[in-house]
Amino acid sequence: MVLVNKSKTLDLSGLPPDEPDPGIPDDLRMRAITSVVQKMEENEVMFFSKSDPYDNSSFSKHGSYSVTPRSSRPCSRHKTGVNRTVLNSAVTLNHKNSAISRSYSSPRQFTLSASKGYRSANGIIDNIRPNTRSNLVSREASTFDFDVNEDVPLECLRTYKPPKIRIVQTDDIYLRACSFLGITASQTYIKQVTTSREICMANTSLSHFTVKPISISLVRDYYIMVLDVSGNDLGPLGVMYISEMLVVNYTITEVNLSNTSPGRAGLAALARNLPKNQTLNILRLESNSLDHTETEFIVQIIQGTPNIKQLYLGHNNLGYEGAKLLAMELEDNKTLETLDLQWNHFRKQSAAHLCNAIKLNQGLRTLNVSWNGLGKEGCIALARSLPKNKTLQSLDLTNNRIDVVALPFLLHGLVRNTSLQSLQLAKNPMTTDGAKAVVRAITGAPKLNIKYLNIEDIPVDKEFTNLVRKLQEKKNILVEHGVEMYSAIELEMKEHDPHDLNRFDPVMVIIEYMRIDNLRLIDFFGYLDVESRGLVSRDNLRQGVATLGLPLTEYHLDCIMHDIDSKKDGYLDLEELMVAQRDMSKVIIQRTTKAKKRGKEDLGLKELRKILKELVEKRNKRNKEKASTRVKSAAAARARSGSSKPGTPQRDRVRTKRASLTVTKPKLSTRTARNN
Repeated sequence: MVLVNKSKTLDLSGLPPDEPDPGIPDDLRMRAITSVVQKMEENEVMFFSKSDPYDNSSFSKHGSYSVTPRSSRPCSRHKTGVNRTVLNSAVTLNHKNSAISRSYSSPRQFTLSASKGYRSANGIIDNIRPNTRSNLVSREASTFDFDVNEDVPLECLRTYKPPKIRIVQTDDIYLRACSFLGITASQTYIKQVTTSREICMANTSLSHFTVKPISISLVRDYYIMVLDVSGNDLGPLGVMYISEMLVVNYTITEVNLSNTSPGRAGLAALARNLPKNQTLNILRLESNSLDHTETEFIVQIIQGTPNIKQLYLGHNNLGYEGAKLLAMELEDNKTLETLDLQWNHFRKQSAAHLCNAIKLNQGLRTLNVSWNGLGKEGCIALARSLPKNKTLQSLDLTNNRIDVVALPFLLHGLVRNTSLQSLQLAKNPMTTDGAKAVVRAITGAPKLNIKYLNIEDIPVDKEFTNLVRKLQEKKNILVEHGVEMYSAIELEMKEHDPHDLNRFDPVMVIIEYMRIDNLRLIDFFGYLDVESRGLVSRDNLRQGVATLGLPLTEYHLDCIMHDIDSKKDGYLDLEELMVAQRDMSKVIIQRTTKAKKRGKEDLGLKELRKILKELVEKRNKRNKEKASTRVKSAAAARARSGSSKPGTPQRDRVRTKRASLTVTKPKLSTRTARNN
């Protein structure tokens, strides 16, 4: 259990003023840290006291706070009764913690030595002050922050040496704070705080103990802009520490407190301290189990912090009463630009309250109410609000029970809106007719300027895609929708291929083809073995089959190689083909014999042989046509060569055995032959 030491309540009111260095103004950062540490102590006293005005049940219900923290468990090297009081919380040293071990002597962790048993709250300030420069305005030392020579006489300027400016960085403050609090320093935080402007400590098992030094180190830090501690069980105290830090921080613009269990006390601290901050623009409070009783603090944050432009409250349980309070605030609010209310159990009437508030709101640019239940009532309220709203640009209505009954009301108000640019209606039960109605409404609204429409996970058909095509021809809009469905009537009928061999065994096709074409196995093998090496590769098989005109696919070739290649070497030899021919011939004979016994004919073999005969005849016919074409072209060439020289006697060309040699004999007249 976390112990409260009431007898040692620290009094920082009598803290002596900081001693400034010569020529340097007062140390503003140290004063701010002192004030924040004092506020943290007051919050702890208020939280653990019985007179706590806020309900701390949300703090005690978590298991991590109902048991003794790991750092407070006794160990063998330290006595059980020796405790360190840190802001009224008793914490025991742990020898396993390298950051506070007595025997650890690394220069980097020297400041984390925990040899002293007790230190007051002033100890951390006294430990940091000697190395801290006053009124720090940046992470880097700059001589332009103030004029160090303004009080130096002219005659002494040559010999004057300005005082040395020493700066302590945020990571050093964090290390000293960890040493003071007796906890392990996070190397993840140290690395980020020195190299990046964003601190991401999401899902790193932080607690209210370990987030305290982080909050102390960020007091008046002028470099970090984003702080993400989501997914950690900080509880009300951890959120209090962060809220106190934000009072005096002037650079952080985004804070993510999603899934941190702030409770009523944490939200009250945020509502009390955030109005004093001038730079925070984005606040995330998602997945914190907030209900309608805590909506009042959210309203106070919106009212008192006009700098917050984006507020994320998704995955909570605000419900009906919470929606009513938020709606009353949104009617007059002009500062909030983005509001995320997804997964908040808004149903019918509560959704109607929110949608009615849009009519008078003049500040919202983005509204996300997805995964709620607007239904018919919410769509009727939107129909009245959308025509009068002139600022809303993005509206997310994903999965809001908008069916074909509620959709016409929504479209009635949508077509009269002039500011909306993005609309999301995905996962709503509006059916295909509803999706087409949305596209028709946008097409027929000349003043509607929607650039993005999302209706995914809604069935669409070909008519819908045609409507979208016409809409995109008329307006510059991106439409995201689901897969187009086809009815049975619209399916194209596939023409029957009489030469389709996919239903036959490819090995049987080759064996029957050789028999029908009167090819011997050795001749067929020699025809495939173009390289004359006694082996047929897959490429040789593909080339030979294509030349023969067999319409076999790549899958058929794989089956042939797998069934015939018994050696599994990737090649077919003559012996393997002989075995395949013998086995397949037995199968064909068995099928024929069984068919004869039944008094019928094997229809499969009959159809296969018919297809192969047609292929062979087609191939032979094609070869004859090619041969006749070659003969005719050769005769035409000879005729052209003989008639090229008119008046010359025609000569007979006699070919000898060698094709390259020709003998030409002169053609004698009949009278000359008789005289001879």
